[in-house]
Amino acid sequence: MQIGTKQFFQTQVTSMSDLQSQIGKIQEQVASGKKILVPSDDPGAYTTAAKLGQSEAAINQYSRNIGVAKSRLSQEDTVLSSVANVVARLNELSIQGSNGTNDANSRAAISDEMDQLSQQLVALGNTTDPNGDYLFAGYKGDKEPFKTTADGVSYHGDTGRKEVELARGVTTPTSSNGLEIFMNASRSGNESISIFQVIKNAKDQLARGPLTNDNVSQIQGVIDHVSTYQSICGSRLQKVEMTDQNSQNLLVNVKADKSAAEDADIAQLATELQQKTLTLNAAQTVFAKVSQLSLFNYLK
Repeated sequence: MQIGTKQFFQTQVTSMSDLQSQIGKIQEQVASGKKILVPSDDPGAYTTAAKLGQSEAAINQYSRNIGVAKSRLSQEDTVLSSVANVVARLNELSIQGSNGTNDANSRAAISDEMDQLSQQLVALGNTTDPNGDYLFAGYKGDKEPFKTTADGVSYHGDTGRKEVELARGVTTPTSSNGLEIFMNASRSGNESISIFQVIKNAKDQLARGPLTNDNVSQIQGVIDHVSTYQSICGSRLQKVEMTDQNSQNLLVNVKADKSAAEDADIAQLATELQQKTLTLNAAQTVFAKVSQLSLFNYLK
């Protein structure tokens, strides 16, 4: 079977063009480190890599949420430790103040220190997080939750608890609100009263005489209350830590699967590139020599 000159030229040009395209694609794969440049390269692997990429992005977003939760809960834990120290001092003062041998000046000194401790508690209740939001204001993070007036300390936050999603279907509050921590801290009869009211009750009693058993009992109730919220905060923080560890383990697996689906084998591509380049060079050399042959060459 004879092959015409025109057909020969077209066949050779097409073959070399294909080789050049293949070489160009391999070079792109080497440069990008990816074996899938377009979906048509491997539709199944492309779909798998895309889904894994979405999973990776979701885990990274959850990691950012976990960072927020860790920061706020760690800060709450620190604040509650300070509150516990203040309340412990209040308890010491209440025991001193219940001693009937104290004169008016001694009771006044105890009352003054209790007032200073109350102011410390207000400051702790108005703690802000790194973003400038009030930690214990509930959903009203931009509003100062505790204000001191002539009638005592009032709460201006709400009953909400800011929550974040740590993983699919796993959420946690990033702090308790000021109402539950500071404003419902002890019992007086059948009513819940605030830490600030407990202190005010003690101060009012000290102006009349020694503290009563009820005053001491109210302060001890505050100690138990604060301890409860320290435990709640610790449990939430532990949940965040465990979820974070699980997320990091999952991220490692997702990245490994994604890499297996889309990453190129650079060593294999380098070998393939060298082989195709040699083939192309050989084809071009042969084509150049053959294309110079004609009937006139033989007549010379």
